[in-house]
Amino acid sequence: MDWLSQVSVQEHLFPLVIFFFALAIGIELTVGHFKVLLARPHIPVLGTLVHTVAFPLVVGVILGVVLFFGLNVEDYILLGIVLLALCPSGGFSNLLVLLPRADIALSVLLTAVSSLISFVTVPFFFWLFAQFLPQLSGEVSLPVGQTLLSLLFMVVIPVGAGMAWRAKFPEYVVPRIRKIQNLGQISLYVVLLIMLIQDWDNLVGGVGPVMPWALGLCFVSLATGFFLSRLVGLGPADSATVAIESSIRNLAVAFLIATTVLDRVDIALLPSVYFMAVLIVGLGFARFWRVRMAPRYAARSISE
Repeated sequence: MDWLSQVSVQEHLFPLVIFFFALAIGIELTVGHFKVLLARPHIPVLGTLVHTVAFPLVVGVILGVVLFFGLNVEDYILLGIVLLALCPSGGFSNLLVLLPRADIALSVLLTAVSSLISFVTVPFFFWLFAQFLPQLSGEVSLPVGQTLLSLLFMVVIPVGAGMAWRAKFPEYVVPRIRKIQNLGQISLYVVLLIMLIQDWDNLVGGVGPVMPWALGLCFVSLATGFFLSRLVGLGPADSATVAIESSIRNLAVAFLIATTVLDRVDIALLPSVYFMAVLIVGLGFARFWRVRMAPRYAARSISE
């Protein structure tokens, strides 16, 4: 497997798989899905509010407990946790929402809105947490063009292309939706396996202290997003969607802040490991929801 050392799977192959999966998400959608969603504007509005504050709220509680009780938490771990709280949701959330058949249109909309308002939310949360952590010095801002291009090429274009493909050739696409999406899942698992093999030495040697934090953050932020959504009146599928959006972070933003604003590469370790936690917790939740929870809520709605 010498070729694995020559190819950065995370930089080259993984974005292609995400692009293909976004295309597969698009063939699941029609313009009507968004019309129905926007006809009930309280759902995307409440979803945006919950998924914007859920993760920072969890991190704020952790930070308060650490500071109040004077707990001995390594500096790079604490700052890494805060970095994740600054970030908007990432396009990988759309993939995880597709797997359990939650509200895909809502997920796409929330991802787009999260990226667009990140020019305000990222500096705001950076300033807010800096009031308690003096290590967060300096000012943070996002490159507008790069962020919008990422949103365009990783979400808008492939999803739009999938929708257009379905609208133009429905007799061909609709019967093959599941086959195309299954191909996307297989491609994802293959690439993830290659990434695991490629980064095995780093994973074995460096994740020990941070993996429990990453797993806990992912689980608690997902649960917080779900229960807050239910608390404000969102339905089960919408709440599952918001929960996934709440727990998935745009890790490129975390790397950008760690390396350019704080000049601390070590802080980026936890965000890197967080991606592995997402694969464990996020994929686990997606399967649990699809197999156990979605049929239960569907049966309940039919009986009602």
